Amino acid sequence: MILLTASLAVFTVVALLGLTIALDLFRGYPVDRRVVLTHAGLAVFGAALAVGAALLGDKRVYVNIALVVVIVILGFLAASRRYKTGQVQKGLIVGHASMAVICYLILAAVVFGLNLMG
Repeated sequence: MILLTASLAVFTVVALLGLTIALDLFRGYPVDRRVVLTHAGLAVFGAALAVGAALLGDKRVYVNIALVVVIVILGFLAASRRYKTGQVQKGLIVGHASMAVICYLILAAVVFGLNLMG
């Protein structure tokens, strides 16, 4: 449970960074590449903590690991297209953020012991 709690803590910081990135992008403000790389690096670290919990036998986070794969792909596509074309792909950002929120809520439910399956 320590790994999952640490993962949730890291993802809380990731979410706050992601929110500031998204707000800046939608307002048309420049986003510092270091902030984007910090967001991505912390997300990888948080995911590694969740994978560690899964490898230790916690099956409750398997769905999160699957979601993270899709979230990472969408985030990478959004960032690479923005840096290549200079244009913000709002659909990719909204999809990335929406799935990240769902993944975060599932992880929080697991950490706080909510039984979502009835």
